Formats: sequence, C-alpha cells, structure tokens
Amino acid sequence: MTNNRRFLVGLLRAIGLLDLLALLAVIAPRGWIDECHQSLGMGRLPVEPITGYLARSTSFWYASYGMLLWFVSSDVEKNSQLIACLAWIMVVQGFVVVGIDIAEGMPGWWTALEGPCCIGLGASVLIAQGPLKSTNDS
Repeated sequence: MTNNRRFLVGLLRAIGLLDLLALLAVIAPRGWIDECHQSLGMGRLPVEPITGYLARSTSFWYASYGMLLWFVSSDVEKNSQLIACLAWIMVVQGFVVVGIDIAEGMPGWWTALEGPCCIGLGASVLIAQGPLKSTNDS
C-alpha cells in the first residue's frame, strides 16, 4: 500500500469515525443533550418535539455519512469517483453551514470551527486522492 493510499484510507476512516460519534446523540437521554447544549453556552435546549427530532435525525445522518466513508475507504481505487463526489459535497456543505451558522446566530467559535473544518476535510480528501487518481488514469 502506497503512502498516498494509506493516508487517504486513514483520513476517510478518521472522518468516518468522527461522524459515527454522532450516534451518541441519537440514543442519548434528552437530559444529556440539554446538559451539552447548556455547557456550550447556548442556554436550555428547547422542549418542543421538533428540537429533539432534528437533533437526533441530523445526528443519524452524520453517522450514516460516517458509515459510508468507512465503506468507500475499503477500496479507494474502485470508489474514487464516489470519494471525490463525497469530498466535494463536504466542501460545499462547509460553505452552506457557515451561512446557516451566521443566519441562526450561532456562537462565533462554532461558526469558525464547523464550516471551515468541513471545507478543510473535504479539500484534504481531494488533495490526498489526487496522486491516486493520476496513477489510476495512466
């Protein structure tokens, strides 16, 4: 396994594992989610059902994305087009999330981390995949 391939596999799996941590929010008791919300300086978690629904369903989508990244990392050559597509989605998601964070009045530290991290991770996947794609094309 080349260093580029090993790095790409490791990067996809690390992002996937990070996203899989979102499963905790799917099964966590509401009180725990409220405590986390408060510890982030955002006050009490609203009690309306839509709040819990959005928190849990969005968390499951993140976890699903993590599972998909782990799956495609098993054969980065065969899945190269899908990996590139997912990486571009991550980059676009980062810009969209920055806009959402600003529009919704999220804390500055949150806005400075969430979107730019998505952009950076997506770009890192594209950069790591670059040498592999050129070797596969020849």
